[in-house]
Amino acid sequence: KITTDKMEANLAATFDAGNSFNSKLKDTLEGLLGANNERKAEIDALRGDHDKLRADHDALENTTTRENDLRKNEVKSLEERTAKDNQARITDIAKLDGKLDSENSARKEEIKALDGWAKGENDSRKTEIANLKNFAESENDARKTAIANLDNFAKSENDGRKADIAALNARADAEAAARDGEDKALSERISKEVSDREAAIAEHKQEGTHRTKRGLETSMISGLR
Repeated sequence: KITTDKMEANLAATFDAGNSFNSKLKDTLEGLLGANNERKAEIDALRGDHDKLRADHDALENTTTRENDLRKNEVKSLEERTAKDNQARITDIAKLDGKLDSENSARKEEIKALDGWAKGENDSRKTEIANLKNFAESENDARKTAIANLDNFAKSENDGRKADIAALNARADAEAAARDGEDKALSERISKEVSDREAAIAEHKQEGTHRTKRGLETSMISGLR
C-alpha cells in the first residue's frame, strides 16, 4: 500500500511537470495501475477460493479419514466375526463328519449282517429248491410209471372188450340166423296151413273165404306162438 501511494505521488509530480506525452503516459500508467489493481483483486479472490478449497479439502480429508477408520473398525469386526463363525462351522463340520463316520460304520455293519442273512437264506432256498426238484422228478417218474401201467391196463381191457364184442357179435349173428330159420319154417308152415284151409273152404264165396282165411291165419298164428 505504501509503495503504491509513493508511485502515485511521483507520477503526479512527473505529469505536472511534463508535456502532453507525459499526460498520455500518465493515462496509460493509470490504466495499467487500474488493471493491476483488478488483477490484485482477482488474485485476492482466487486466494480466498484457494483458502476455501484447502479448508474444504482438509474437512473432507478429516471426514474421509474418520470414515476410513470407521470402515477399518467395521472390517476388523466383520473379519473377527467371520473368523469366529468360520471356526464354529469347522467345529460343526468336524462333529458332522464324526457322526457320519459312526453312522456309516453302523450302516456297514448292518449291510454286512444283512448280506450274511441273505446268503444263509439263499443257501436254504437252494437246498429247498434242490429237494423240491428231486421230489418233482421222483413224482414225475412215479406218474410216468402209473400212466404206463394204466396204458397197459387200458390196452388189455380194450383187447378184452374187443373179444367180448366179437363174441357178442357172433352170438347175435347165430341167434339172428336161428331166428331167420325159425321164421322161415314158421312161414312155410303157415303157408301150408293156409293152403289146406283154402282148399277146405274153396266152396265158400270169395269174400267170405277171404275173411275166414284171415281169421284162420290169425288164430293159427296165435296158437303157434
